[in-house]
Amino acid sequence: MTSTGTDGASTAGARTTETATTGATTGAPGAAAADSREAEERAYRMAAEHGEAADRHAYAEFLVGRGRVDDAVRWLEEAARGGDPRAARLRAVTAKDRGQYAVAAYWYRTAAERDGACAFGLAELLWERLDDQEGAAEWYARGAALGSVECRTNGALLLLSQGRSAEAEAELAQAAPYDHVAGRVEQRMAELGERIDLHRARILELTALCGLPAEERPADLPARVAEFLDDAEECAPFSELHTEPEWFTSYPSFLPEAEKAYVEARALGNPRTDQWHALLHYNLDRYEDACRVLADGLRRHPDSRLLSRSLSAVHFQYGELARYEASLRPGAEAGDRIQQRRLGDLCREQWRTAEARRWLEAAEAGTDGDDDPYEAAADSLTELEADERTGPPALSAEEETRLPALHAAAGSGDPAAALELGRLAEKLHRYPEAVRHYRRAAAAPEASASAVDGGVGGAARALDAGRNGGEDSPACPAAVASYALGRMLHEECGAHEKAVVPLYLPAARAGDLDAVEGLGALYVRLDDPVAAEPWLRRAARFGRPEAAGWVGNRVGDGYGDMEEAVRWWTRAAKGGKVWYGWRAGKQLVRWRRYEEAEALLRLAWTGREEQEALHEAAYWLARALRGQGRTAEAVEWLRTAREVHHLVRSGYSGFMLTSLFDPATELAELLVDEVATPEAHEEAAELLAAVPETSPEHRAARQLSARVPGRSHPEARGPGTAAEA
Repeated sequence: MTSTGTDGASTAGARTTETATTGATTGAPGAAAADSREAEERAYRMAAEHGEAADRHAYAEFLVGRGRVDDAVRWLEEAARGGDPRAARLRAVTAKDRGQYAVAAYWYRTAAERDGACAFGLAELLWERLDDQEGAAEWYARGAALGSVECRTNGALLLLSQGRSAEAEAELAQAAPYDHVAGRVEQRMAELGERIDLHRARILELTALCGLPAEERPADLPARVAEFLDDAEECAPFSELHTEPEWFTSYPSFLPEAEKAYVEARALGNPRTDQWHALLHYNLDRYEDACRVLADGLRRHPDSRLLSRSLSAVHFQYGELARYEASLRPGAEAGDRIQQRRLGDLCREQWRTAEARRWLEAAEAGTDGDDDPYEAAADSLTELEADERTGPPALSAEEETRLPALHAAAGSGDPAAALELGRLAEKLHRYPEAVRHYRRAAAAPEASASAVDGGVGGAARALDAGRNGGEDSPACPAAVASYALGRMLHEECGAHEKAVVPLYLPAARAGDLDAVEGLGALYVRLDDPVAAEPWLRRAARFGRPEAAGWVGNRVGDGYGDMEEAVRWWTRAAKGGKVWYGWRAGKQLVRWRRYEEAEALLRLAWTGREEQEALHEAAYWLARALRGQGRTAEAVEWLRTAREVHHLVRSGYSGFMLTSLFDPATELAELLVDEVATPEAHEEAAELLAAVPETSPEHRAARQLSARVPGRSHPEARGPGTAAEA
């Protein structure tokens, strides 16, 4: 599936996409502007109440454009039921942006039979959010028949991703005269094909020269080969093919041709071509193919440190611990300091301290090869010395006594026993052993409760329930074991996110909240927010505050739906992530929902020692209190905001800093206009006198100073300011 940017274009295969942009008003509006907007809204609403479906749609668009999606929903649905396909589409988009995919599909379907834009939205929803390629293809075809060029283009991209190039090219040819995206896709495909052909032609030319008798080869042939393999080459270097895997996920029909180029490049005799070939497979998440290419390369270049290190790195990234160690040893024994350091670290992490010291000392003292001194070896030795002083982890006496029964049960096929053995091996940092036990448990076809010692199955259930904080948990040890394996490989052993996603999936699908949230977090780190969103929404609904904060950021910052964002931020803040109390609270202040804002901003203030930016909560809390008419409290909080303003300013720069609020000026205004005692006037005068001339607030401060009794400064007033003063 091709990811898209806000302009509907991706790195490889551009796609058109749609969202509802709902920009909420963030500033404090002037009275005249507010009156104008209110009059405009009254006109829209009157037309909607007494007019046709199009009038209701127009009013709904007005509301959505101002970030008031909640208010718009009723009018969109009424307009859609009245036959307006634009309203159906916008209602579906607002639902999709809020993660309500079934609702979105319903509203798209109300008009998709007759409206190409709704057919397009439905197809995109089915492909991108519901993983229904067959349904997406059907609606892209229906939309294209209705005249939607976007449907024709994206339908072609779907065909391309399935390797159906001939059909896709025919669709693109029809769309390209009317759609720049289709034209760009055609251009990108042509460019990729030309580049692969160019690389292959150059490779064949060089290999032909290399095949000549030594006396007939050009003298500059080595330089030509080196130039071709230089990945810093300005124009279309051969090495670029592996750096943009999106080309081959979007246009998989080109992959066989790219592989031919790599195979032909072997004749040049440089192991870098094998490394690039393997990296292409790795970037396409084809682990076994990457290993195969590197192993073949090592048979041709047995002394290649480049290939040896690459192979061990691929094993490491996929959490294949046994393969990783086996691939490190030949290089380490041959004196490769990088492999020695890696092997030493692996042994240290597993508390094999004698082996760790041997390899780390070899890496620190070694001089073999052209590697620069590797400071991490010294760092690892320091950590090893600390480990040696503390001693290895150990099992409790009760756990030790249960081991024989557990091994017997696991040997008889009890997955719960294997799961428990995996947990105990992990506790001891015997990670390869833990992998074996977890994999045995994960391979079990269905749940099995053990009667061994009356407690193996109970231990597995307790382990799972403990992770979930008492939530209902999957009963199947296989799902629990798969997740435990994935979590260990990722968190303890450094495996890459893409390697452990499949291991998290069974438990996440079964409802394990740690797995659900963890899976969403993995997708976030993989820069795939579309895949992350449904999992993190699920975790957020069940009370996970970090997930709620992420969802709030997604809908607020990504889709502009601040109403929905505030709801999620509020959940996150009340769940203990007080940062989001600041995000929600200041937005509520802007909406003049002061009482709701107050509680959240007080929460945010409690986190100021851990997150310095939360000192800003004092200013917004003062505004919330002032909005409730609690002047004395607002004054105190503005005084606090003034005291910490230097910390707030340190978090801003550039234009944001120059336009930042000034609590001193607002405090002075409150003292003058609402407190209005002689002491308040004196304090206000001192505050205003301190406003520097370079401040954007200087003019306002001078004008406000003129309103302090006995401290008028008419010379500071420019033309037209007398009435204000």
